[in-house]
Amino acid sequence: MLKKLLLPILICFFLTGKAQQLKQNPDLLVDTLANGLTYYLYKTDQVKNKAIFRLFIKVGSLQENDRQRGLAHFMEHMAFNGTTNFPGNSIVDFLERKGAKFGHDLNAHTSYAETVYKLQLPSDNRSLVDSTLTILADWSNGIVLDSVEIEKERGVVLSEWLSKQNATQKTQNAFLNLLLNNSRYTARKVIGDTATLRNFKRKDILDFYEKWYDPNIMGIAIAGDIEIDDVKTLIEDKFAKIPTNHTKPQTYSIDSFENANFEVVTDKGTKNTELIGVQLIEPYRDIQTENDFYKYLNKNVLNDLFKERFANLSFSNPSYTDASISIGNYFPVKGALMTSVELKESAIEEGIQAYFYHVEQIFNYGFTQLEIEKVKKQLLKQLEVTSQKTKETSPGVMIKEMYQNFFYGNAIITKEEEFRLTKKYLQQIDSLTLKNELANIYKPQATHYLLTANNSLRDKLPTATTLENLRKINLEEVKPFFRDLYVPETLLTTQPKAGYIVSEKPLAEIDATEYMLSNGVRLVYKQTDLDKDKIILSGFRKGGYYSLKKKDYINGIYSTPIISLSGYGAFTREALSQYLAGNSAKATMLADKTRTGFYASSNLNDKQTLFELLYLKWTSPKVDSALFSQVKNRTIESKKNEKLSPSQLFSKEIKKHLRKEDYVTKPLSAKAIAKKLQADEVITAYNHFFGNANGYTIVLISDKPFNYFKNEIEEYIAALPSGKTKVDYRYAFKNKLKKDQTVIRNKGDSPKASVSLVYQQSEKINSLSNRDLEDVVVKDILRSLLLKKLREDMGAVYSVSVSASSATQPSVLSRQSISFLCEPQRAEELIKTTDELIQQVVNKEISIQEDLSKVKTNLLKMDNLLRQKNTYWTKVIREHYFNNYKDWSAVKNYQDKVKALDETTIINRIKASFIDAPRVKAVLYPEKTNL
Repeated sequence: MLKKLLLPILICFFLTGKAQQLKQNPDLLVDTLANGLTYYLYKTDQVKNKAIFRLFIKVGSLQENDRQRGLAHFMEHMAFNGTTNFPGNSIVDFLERKGAKFGHDLNAHTSYAETVYKLQLPSDNRSLVDSTLTILADWSNGIVLDSVEIEKERGVVLSEWLSKQNATQKTQNAFLNLLLNNSRYTARKVIGDTATLRNFKRKDILDFYEKWYDPNIMGIAIAGDIEIDDVKTLIEDKFAKIPTNHTKPQTYSIDSFENANFEVVTDKGTKNTELIGVQLIEPYRDIQTENDFYKYLNKNVLNDLFKERFANLSFSNPSYTDASISIGNYFPVKGALMTSVELKESAIEEGIQAYFYHVEQIFNYGFTQLEIEKVKKQLLKQLEVTSQKTKETSPGVMIKEMYQNFFYGNAIITKEEEFRLTKKYLQQIDSLTLKNELANIYKPQATHYLLTANNSLRDKLPTATTLENLRKINLEEVKPFFRDLYVPETLLTTQPKAGYIVSEKPLAEIDATEYMLSNGVRLVYKQTDLDKDKIILSGFRKGGYYSLKKKDYINGIYSTPIISLSGYGAFTREALSQYLAGNSAKATMLADKTRTGFYASSNLNDKQTLFELLYLKWTSPKVDSALFSQVKNRTIESKKNEKLSPSQLFSKEIKKHLRKEDYVTKPLSAKAIAKKLQADEVITAYNHFFGNANGYTIVLISDKPFNYFKNEIEEYIAALPSGKTKVDYRYAFKNKLKKDQTVIRNKGDSPKASVSLVYQQSEKINSLSNRDLEDVVVKDILRSLLLKKLREDMGAVYSVSVSASSATQPSVLSRQSISFLCEPQRAEELIKTTDELIQQVVNKEISIQEDLSKVKTNLLKMDNLLRQKNTYWTKVIREHYFNNYKDWSAVKNYQDKVKALDETTIINRIKASFIDAPRVKAVLYPEKTNL
């Protein structure tokens, strides 16, 4: 939906007599230097030996004068191109040597009223912490703005501008302009204009830097495994002497609408038909008292209720596809009440009318007691689980809270205090208070509506006048929402017949134990202290869609989603959701091409519910006939009206050169779905996936000893049905690419060229774990080299994407790709440069030793971080059994394998993948390009 293009900046849940001031988190240090610079320090070892660093600046495109449009963003780029202590590109080089990865650990962003520089690095080395703060200080007051670097960066920023040009810009800009409402924001788009970017002088950007990069409007935020006193001393030493002009934050308002307005906009790239309503409101910010928190809590409850209502309405087969209402901020100076509906092409006016009815139903009658109690239970449980998990706030969450405090003025409190306040004030929120809040917010007479669609529907769309008439709902005809919902009292009607544990085997290499159960399930238990009082339960078995017969393939694809929507046993989906409100137990049944499985979790208090829920979903699927028809009809209509963009059509054409067309690779059509998707066959496919548990590997992780779960394992996991199911693969991918192919098309819908170089092989893989590691290293090294050449040296691209992956099931296949966007006239030049660079690497004319060292350092750092998460262990255990590894060396010896990687091994892999392998060279040019 268009509203996703500019997500509301929602205030995080850390905020909490009503006039009483909220108490700041006592573990947080906030102080201000004499020059006005604010700094935040928070120590936590939740993630050991890691810290997150931010530099906040209250400046963006709004502060640019007419000669500087786009220079706030350009300034952000220049921060990485030379500072007082780090000349040229040495900041990136230095940090990559320390294990940082550009984009992930080293990044920045610029918006209308903010610039944020972002680093996350190891914190166990004081010298590195010192250097990191030196970098932040340099960005604050030591960016060189070298004339040569400026000229090189022009091409990069212009390439970024080019990459954002597309066929949906007309509707995107209409939506953005709606939000900005002819304010200064409208004339200060962050990317700027190309005339300024091509022609500005060094003095223009220097003037911007010297005026606006002032410590009085800056903040330093650091959260993680740090020594606060030491870091505080470093901040004072490096930042206190930065001079200030006592610059004040410069804000610009956005006026609310004074009347209603209706507009219809189409373009050739927009796929969905969507009606958005925007009512501009005052932002939810400066949350400093309990009264502020109460208002904020009301807003969040309403947002959850909006989602709940439209989820319920979706089961009544409304004449629109999807709908939503939300309240939130999108800038510090403005918020919005936003309504949105995605429409069916066959019922545009009918869908609009139905949606307006449902909007009025909400704002005139509010919500049912059942809806309110469910949302309140869910909200309270979510916060309770979060507060009980650990007393400390995670570094990532704390950094977001620091951001909110600096830019929005919101208090930072503890998770326990947030839970206490939520519990206290939720008791005061009822149907009447919510209805009054809705009445206070809602002003349809001050709302602007925008209908967007594809050009092909222009003649079928209602006019602005018709939209205005459709909006005039007769309120006397609007009736309260009613839902007759039966919720069973228990998940299971009968107690399963328990199974038992057959054997036990220690897995010393990963400090776990493998149990074989009486029904053929392999259960791996690992006790960790990584998540307090939490249970993670996941499982898989080989098979998936590729184990189905050809005639069952479509039903297999839709089996898990349709059954999830229908419910299980005596429960409808709505009834099960209501039953679980306030309970942490969750279980999702999954199926993909090569395997089936599930993911489930809960806290320890809800252990019984977790195991019962999994048993219910495993053994009691059902298909609601009315819902099935609804899903099937919607899917058929969607396929009939599907509009593929030129880039999507081009991608399909590339794939035809890589694989043979068959029932798996051929796109699903409306005709095939109408003929083959059948309710009874959906159940059959689901039972093929989950009808018996024999052959499943299930991983259970918790901080409790195994005996804590032994009864539930025997009563529910070992009780799952057993038997035999053919899960051997019936389908195997066939590599079609035997020689080089070229695909050149002049059908693009934007002024850029899209280049894709795709390589494919089906050679034998001796060790998949080793190949996976080599693929990661090759991908990162080539991307680094190509960015340096195509972006930094030539200024010809904004980014380069490199991928490399391998699989052995259901058949052996390796695929690599290199892709980028560029000016059409430079496409062939850049392809040639790419080929030459790869050949030079293989010929050892370009050394990869330095990049290899950086990549290895990053992989070792990431491995240390990932091992601190339980999700890491579920993944590596699953991959071990799925890929039939003979031992646990892929986990146990991973770091040794990384350290042992040498230049020769990687060069050989690059040669095999990018030189010796056949490839598809594909370029999508703009429609009117003549080259």
